[in-house]
Amino acid sequence: MNHGQLSFRVAPLAVLLTAAAAALLFGSAWSARMAAVPWLIALVVVGLPHGAADLAVSRRLCGRQATVRLFAAYGVVMAVVMLALVLAPRPTVVFFAALSIWHFGLSHAHGQSRPVPEGWPWLTLAAVARGASVLGVPLAVWPAETAAVVTDLVRFVGEEGAGPLLAFAPGTVRLAGVCLTVAGLMALACEAIATRRYQTAQGRSAEALVDLIIIGLLGVVADPLFSIGLYFLCWHAWREMRPLVAVIAPPAAGGSPPADDLATLARGVAAVHIAALPLLIPTWAALGIGWWLLSPSHSPRDLAVLSLAVYVVVTPSHEALVDILASGSLLVPWAATPSKANILIAPTAILRRTGTCQ
Repeated sequence: MNHGQLSFRVAPLAVLLTAAAAALLFGSAWSARMAAVPWLIALVVVGLPHGAADLAVSRRLCGRQATVRLFAAYGVVMAVVMLALVLAPRPTVVFFAALSIWHFGLSHAHGQSRPVPEGWPWLTLAAVARGASVLGVPLAVWPAETAAVVTDLVRFVGEEGAGPLLAFAPGTVRLAGVCLTVAGLMALACEAIATRRYQTAQGRSAEALVDLIIIGLLGVVADPLFSIGLYFLCWHAWREMRPLVAVIAPPAAGGSPPADDLATLARGVAAVHIAALPLLIPTWAALGIGWWLLSPSHSPRDLAVLSLAVYVVVTPSHEALVDILASGSLLVPWAATPSKANILIAPTAILRRTGTCQ
């Protein structure tokens, strides 16, 4: 087993499995008490920084002028989503859930050692197969708790006295969770059958099934705010660190790839966090002000829920930017040369083209 496999698959799965065992041992009350912890850690380490590195990634791959244009559009999309969250929070939250399934699922698929076959039908199948059950299982098993999180989020963004309307009633949440889980399983089965003729893709669906069983186990036994937060921190965001390190702190000629040397990986992850500070600092400030003004109790849970609002606002811009960079249309020439293709390319592109996250 290589260091990349150990660091970016085995170790995250071990953390999730350990958390599931703790939830089984100590009961659901324990995971409810710990629910805010993954989200609070994610504000400082790996979680929020992996998205806040967008500016640094864009500057390294596209140059200053293109980055200015990209981030003007980035800001406009954020403003539109923020306005939508205030004026129509429930539809916006539903849209965010759908986008999260796509984002989580594609990241998982591109992070596997065997690449996704070319074409949007394959990408869509891979995304649903790996992303739908991540949200579906907690929704199906913990509908009332999930509805409570959404209700708290909606209240924070401006609907005073908002209650769990029909769209977010526990029964509706459970039905949505069951449908998502079934859709994910069906998509994974279809992928397994359809990719049998692709030599390079054989085994990737079985590998994904093992991942999803462990992720789903945590979703069954632990509070949904805790399970999804830990998945986001230890699986999604952590696995995105490897391609980010490849862009922001690529190894010198002849040096070890980050995942093959733990010291190099640690330095690279630190570099990503430092590069993310120009976006992290104002985000921390805005979140702190919002928490102080909007949370009556100033509780850790309220801060965790407010951090969800941040992800609702920034994820569409983040996903759009990654797709633009992955297209390669704005890469500066030195970043697009074949000799640089494996390390100096946007995170999604590096995974789509080479499947080197493991």
